[in-house]
Amino acid sequence: MSILLQITLILVAALLIVPITRYLKLPAVLGYLLTGLVLGSETLNLITDPQLRSMLMQISILSLLFWTGLQLRPQRFIQMPHSAWISTAALVLGSGAILSLCSAIFLQQSLIASVVIGLAGSLSAMTLSIQHLMRQEQLATSHGQLSYISLLIQALLLIPLIAIIPLFSGVSSTEHGVAYFAAIMATFTGLFLCNRYLMQPLYRWIARSSSHDLHALVAIFVILGLLVLMQTLGLTLYLGALFAGILLADSDFRPHVENAIQPFHGILIGLCFISIGLAIQLSDVLQMPGLIIGGAVLIILSKFVLSLALARYYQNSWRTSTLTAVSLAQGGEFAFVLLTIAVTHTILDISLLSPLLCMLALSMLMTPALYWLLDQQILPRLNRSHHLVADFDTQVEPLATTPILLIGFGRFGQIVARVLHQQGLSFSVMDNTVEASELLKDQAIPFFQADATETTALQLADIASKDQVIVAIDDIEDSLLVVRHLCWNYPDLKLWVRARDRHHAHLLHELGVENVFRETYLSALALTQSLLAATHQSVELAEQTILQFRQYDETVLKAEQQAESAPESLHAQQHSSMAELSYLFEQDQHRKSVINPIQKQQNVNGTGIDTITDDLS
Repeated sequence: MSILLQITLILVAALLIVPITRYLKLPAVLGYLLTGLVLGSETLNLITDPQLRSMLMQISILSLLFWTGLQLRPQRFIQMPHSAWISTAALVLGSGAILSLCSAIFLQQSLIASVVIGLAGSLSAMTLSIQHLMRQEQLATSHGQLSYISLLIQALLLIPLIAIIPLFSGVSSTEHGVAYFAAIMATFTGLFLCNRYLMQPLYRWIARSSSHDLHALVAIFVILGLLVLMQTLGLTLYLGALFAGILLADSDFRPHVENAIQPFHGILIGLCFISIGLAIQLSDVLQMPGLIIGGAVLIILSKFVLSLALARYYQNSWRTSTLTAVSLAQGGEFAFVLLTIAVTHTILDISLLSPLLCMLALSMLMTPALYWLLDQQILPRLNRSHHLVADFDTQVEPLATTPILLIGFGRFGQIVARVLHQQGLSFSVMDNTVEASELLKDQAIPFFQADATETTALQLADIASKDQVIVAIDDIEDSLLVVRHLCWNYPDLKLWVRARDRHHAHLLHELGVENVFRETYLSALALTQSLLAATHQSVELAEQTILQFRQYDETVLKAEQQAESAPESLHAQQHSSMAELSYLFEQDQHRKSVINPIQKQQNVNGTGIDTITDDLS
């Protein structure tokens, strides 16, 4: 059978099976997994070409690792609570130790092979868990966010695991020694610095071109360039795909890349699970059913118990702890990656790959049923009978329709929220902090605990239905990412944006934002007005003075904006904040020389503010 015909059969089978899983409200990846199982089974035996299987495996793993890297933004990990790091590390190490011990006992494997199997089984199914939580509309709940954070940290742990596994093979060469690991660290550090200081201007220049074709072209260029670099340095290509995603995630270009490859994301991830299904021999299930079922149960049970204990240790409710534990209890696609690398480096015998994948696949297939059993049957009955599982983790209205969305709930956003709440206006809040959820729930304000720089988070908040969006994010880069995405994809939205400083305001104006409010600006003016009223002027005159200054400063800001777009940029002439301040003082001195004679005349004949404004213009 030709390769072209086999590829066609894969597509036809996926078109038949995946819609059925969606109809049953199951994650789509289970449909792709079943597609591979059906086509690769000995009964049908339709996909027989080993070259096609190898090609699908390579492409699917590379695409999976690239998409995983795209989720690993450095800023996101800085904001994660320490408890998430500790609990995830304890989960991976604890379940890894249990599974390693069982591998040595029941599978009669060496110490190195047992450790690799244990570490592979300790990693959860990122794609499956996220898809399932999204279909249940529970990704924005407390247990959904705890699961999501843990999955991201596990994805980050994948980097050292991919790097370390070749060291276990025992081959005496620089590729498998300390030099190999040092080369990986040096490459990653060099790429990160190059991306931050050399590639960022290129990304911004391409973003200004408004050509969506170039977005996909840049992503392909970065991926292929890193794959060539890894091949030249003798490193694994899988790290190249992972690094490519991380580098693009650490740039302003990430939302555009996500939008460009979003239509192909589901297909590429589906290929990974089809490859897992094709690698499984169903005859293994018939030959050793007890071992495979026992292995799947052991994976789920060990990870479930550890996750539940850790979540309860950090004082989460029983419902949150239980649903978080079941969301993380299965094996997943990361295990497929690690086991494939281990087989390639002859750490594991290839005959073990199919039984191990059977255990992983069975644990994934059991997850939706276990989640439904706990979420819909067991926990509600325990709550009614014993009041042990109070539901503290769901939102008031997970998808509440409100005309206003406030993004960012720091000191700036909290003031805005208080005023809106006092006026009885309907609004929702999006922030990535856990602390805000309980407070806003008590006030019946819909809250989305999510990262607004993620397009999926904005879709979850039903951004298309909003009339007004307030962007009060503290981080300048994140603020620009969100505003740029909203301006390009939702041009009818009315944006109200907080700016950290004058330069941030300039960048926002370049994006076409009209309503920009500089941080600490009004509070500084309020303090100055109170000082003038208490020492030098009457209350009315102090208010008038500040109003005049605000009008004047807005004029200067617009003049700076126009100068920045000129061939000789005003901003380029100002090499530091002190230079900019010196320039502003010069402008203030000129204003003082103009306004003082007017103020003297005003004291004589009482002319108003309109005369001053006209003269300044």
